[in-house]
Amino acid sequence: MLQALRPARTGISYWARNVVYADRSIIVLNKPAGLICQGSVEASSENKPRDVDKFNDLLRGAYFLLMFDVHDAMHLSRWADVKDTFALENLPYPVHRLDKATTGTLLLARNSPAARQFSQQFQSRVVGKTYLALVRGGEKSFPTRSGEIRDALEFSDGRVSIGESCAAKFAATDWELIASSPVAPLSLLRLTLHTGLKHQLRIHLAHSLHTPILGDNLYARSSISEKIAKITRLPEKRIFLHAAQLTLSRYRKTGPQKHFRLTIGAPIPKDFLTICRDAGIPLDHIYVDGGLSVDGQHVADVPDLEGRWLRKPPVLRP
Repeated sequence: MLQALRPARTGISYWARNVVYADRSIIVLNKPAGLICQGSVEASSENKPRDVDKFNDLLRGAYFLLMFDVHDAMHLSRWADVKDTFALENLPYPVHRLDKATTGTLLLARNSPAARQFSQQFQSRVVGKTYLALVRGGEKSFPTRSGEIRDALEFSDGRVSIGESCAAKFAATDWELIASSPVAPLSLLRLTLHTGLKHQLRIHLAHSLHTPILGDNLYARSSISEKIAKITRLPEKRIFLHAAQLTLSRYRKTGPQKHFRLTIGAPIPKDFLTICRDAGIPLDHIYVDGGLSVDGQHVADVPDLEGRWLRKPPVLRP
């Protein structure tokens, strides 16, 4: 096995099994719903928010049981952490964050220099961010097959809204209609996130496009259609927004073309797949399976980075 992927323990924890890709600089997780992915590599402080400590503890493996309401202490020793699994000297460094309800690609840096490098890519908007969203609305809900949303956002008392004041922040989202259900007012959208403001996609889809994300009760202005409830089972406290792909700038050590674009895709969660199946919405295998591509070409691994794909796609029961 490649040195970058050599585990320090013989067993792989649940948390480490969420890793989809690793190379000598980064580790990419398929984040589950419900995880608060805010953390800090600094020493503990009494003034630090409790959620920061929880995420750091989760990277160590200690708080996995608490966060997901798993109470069987007999299995506590099985939650080996990412740090030990990948033989890191320190905790992995969170480079960006996803909202608690969002699933999908979450990037961790293996060391401080890598954290600085990829943080700069996010700040300078070099990173490509592609999301999939199941939204409430059929094909007739959309004026075209694709479009741009550039409505600025305002923030007040923890709430986000479309705003036009001087305090509003620029927000940019591109959307594309992939498919709509033939039996219920549901559609699948592919989203490109150019800016990364809090709840940006949820607000833009609900209040600009008027097609709220399925399960988003905070920003939806109407109740869910009975047609949707009749064809599928909707989990509680679940918002169907998935960070499907991250595209990063990477570099080879040798050769005439040192720069390349690496895309890492996280498989869609099973409940997302189930609703698409029940609604008759087709899904491309790229999003079902996840995987890697270099400059748009599918690859099994990335030898220049000692990188390898580590996950199998989810299997749906009939």
